[in-house]
Amino acid sequence: MTLDLREQLTSIYEARGQLTPQDVVDEATPKSHPLHNRFEWNDKIAGPKYRLIQAQELIRSVKVIYRNGADEDDHLRAFVSVPRDGGFVYEPVERVVENDVLTKVTLQAMEREWRSMRRRYARFEAFWKMVRADVA
Repeated sequence: MTLDLREQLTSIYEARGQLTPQDVVDEATPKSHPLHNRFEWNDKIAGPKYRLIQAQELIRSVKVIYRNGADEDDHLRAFVSVPRDGGFVYEPVERVVENDVLTKVTLQAMEREWRSMRRRYARFEAFWKMVRADVA
């Protein structure tokens, strides 16, 4: 009997009492495990892919400080992910703000993310209370 992904992850959770990415990788390491083929085990391929993830984390970690409407310091990512030719590139936030097309594209991406988040958490009343409290 083949278990679906949720059942596999639930099985790992139940066996370990938690579910972390490392738990999943550890469980899926044996070639006989049903999740094994969902991972790239060739370090010549996975190594470069992991470095891309590390680079993304570095880019997203850089912040700029600006004065908000309440005349207080606030933080914003220094680089904004902008869709471009089937992928994404990072643009300096100053360039995005100064360019009407980049601003529009970025706002459209933000709206898609917001709608996606709203769909994911729509059934959680605590989510809506948090959103309303943040807006107020």
